[in-house]
Amino acid sequence: MIKIPFFATLLLLCVSCAKTSVTIEDELQAAKNVTNARVNFNKLSGKWTFTEYLKDKTVPADGEASIEFTASETTDKLQVNGRAFVNLYNTHFTFNEAKSSIEFVAPVSTTKMAGTPEMMKAEYNFLNNLKNVTKFSVDGTSLKLYVGEPVSEIMYFKR
Repeated sequence: MIKIPFFATLLLLCVSCAKTSVTIEDELQAAKNVTNARVNFNKLSGKWTFTEYLKDKTVPADGEASIEFTASETTDKLQVNGRAFVNLYNTHFTFNEAKSSIEFVAPVSTTKMAGTPEMMKAEYNFLNNLKNVTKFSVDGTSLKLYVGEPVSEIMYFKR
């Protein structure tokens, strides 16, 4: 009788010691398999709060950025607005079904407020990354925006 609980405990210990963290390379590799469909495009609607990048560490601790998607007059376009650390921004996001890709429509309109150099750098990086988003994934209350093709960065958001 003592052998079964001992082996069960040993097995649980081994399982809990298994690799659970995802590396940057793992995330970038997984991004190659992300494809977008219209059904997922519709899941973007609503407000999302930016939490972090996969690689870039220029996010100020006291900064806040967000993105909000609102249905547009066409099914291939969403209105996009939010806060980019200092300024508010506004643009459109289009879905290309043939390429299974997405893109922000230029130009991106922003307010013209000034912030600290750290906040302005974070804003520049945030907006520059948004302009280069090629695909996304929505998983419940989590959103990933994939930057570049091939993907070079991932932006993480929460509802």
